Amino acid sequence: MKKTIKIYLFAALSISISAISCKDQLLEDARSSIITKQYFKTEGDAQAAVAGIYNYIKQPFNKLGYDDVPYSMLELVTGIYDSKAQWQYGQDYINLKYDAANPDFLVWWEQGYKGIEAANLSMANIPGITMNEETKNRLIGEARFLRAYYYYTLVNIFGDVPMKITPTSKPSEANIAKTSVKDIYEKVIVPDLQYAEAQPLNPTTEGNGRVSVAAAKSLLAKVYLSMAGTLKQTEKYTLAKTKAGEVISSQKHKLFQSEANLTWFNKLNNPAFDNKEEHIWMANYAINNANSSLPVYFLPKEVKFVNALQFGGFYPSTNFIKSYHTNDLRGMHNMGFFFNSINVKGNEYNFPWAIYKFFDPGILTTAPNSAKNFPMIRYADVLLTYAEAQNEADGAPDAIAYDALNSIRTRAGLTVLSGMSKSDFTTEVWKERYWELCAEGKIWFDVVRTRKIFDPATSTFSDVVGHVMPGGAVFKEENLKFPIPAREVQINPLLK
Repeated sequence: MKKTIKIYLFAALSISISAISCKDQLLEDARSSIITKQYFKTEGDAQAAVAGIYNYIKQPFNKLGYDDVPYSMLELVTGIYDSKAQWQYGQDYINLKYDAANPDFLVWWEQGYKGIEAANLSMANIPGITMNEETKNRLIGEARFLRAYYYYTLVNIFGDVPMKITPTSKPSEANIAKTSVKDIYEKVIVPDLQYAEAQPLNPTTEGNGRVSVAAAKSLLAKVYLSMAGTLKQTEKYTLAKTKAGEVISSQKHKLFQSEANLTWFNKLNNPAFDNKEEHIWMANYAINNANSSLPVYFLPKEVKFVNALQFGGFYPSTNFIKSYHTNDLRGMHNMGFFFNSINVKGNEYNFPWAIYKFFDPGILTTAPNSAKNFPMIRYADVLLTYAEAQNEADGAPDAIAYDALNSIRTRAGLTVLSGMSKSDFTTEVWKERYWELCAEGKIWFDVVRTRKIFDPATSTFSDVVGHVMPGGAVFKEENLKFPIPAREVQINPLLK
């Protein structure tokens, strides 16, 4: 069977089902091949099918091969990291060289379309199941949220891609042409998220990690912000402001704060605080079942203090870490967002500045296995989304926008800002997005929508097209999207 057909028919012909319990998205069901006609009969079938849609979120954030993580491509092309991994494509990203045969691209493509097909199947079949209507609506809402997420990711990575909103039933339906980014936003992503936010989803993800009302509103706010920039639909700034404002006013989430015996950084990277407070939506993992490989991937290569390989996947560049204010606790303050030393069992280890943001303290005994979830949407992102959108929509920052920006700054040890012009406020919000959301796979989306890139050497923004990267590569228009995997284009000529 052709690979493209396999991608589109994955859920239609052979669904990989995950059973979700209180540790959602984690326990693999022993059933691995269930024909659709024999399935979707009971509420349990519906629950398991929707649980399976979550599975495809994780792979881009897992280690691929020896020392590669596909999502690193979204970070390395921003020019603020250095890679010490052996993965051959790491330096290519830094030098803006895109190879369509790169397996990272294939991971994003495959996982996205497998998730979309699984969502399409659930949306088509769950309405016919006899079950509690509220539960039915919640499950369909989850499926539509997840489909929107996969499409949002695909269009920001690849640009125009095939739009498919019904399950594939025969091979002749597999090869379809690309649809414009605009149509995918307007015909799929926005309607799906509008539907999801109106369903009886849980208020937050706490307890199970499943999609919540707050997650739906947060992602919709981010989508509107992207549409305002990428599609030049400036009226979407008001909609982004409204949706982010609804999350803020609901008071269902809040920023982590330091306590006497625990810093907010250690809440951010401790699995005990996953799916709580600041974490609006996460990719969920479980120790020795669905392990996260990121905590080990980010450990420095120069020393060894866990019982596993330490890969040095990427480090903050010298200019980037210096761009933080000297008082900024996230910068060159050990065990903020970065670290250059650690004491393990009485032994002191020193190394170049590395990423501490995803350091799971449990890996000191469980490495290479980790249960650390990956943050897909944090409350800090929503605050910055509101601040930028409100300022653009209304022509000047309001009190809520200042509170949103300053709450992030004061937590980091910085002074509050006030009395700024519209343009200066926007610049400060963009800087905070780099400093606060670094290494979370979010900056690339900002580059695509703003067409601006941060130069940490000067702490200024410039047009991304024509920008000279630290290694000397010049950013070109074609660098704003990654090539569709070569294998897919060979199979489906309509993708050329």
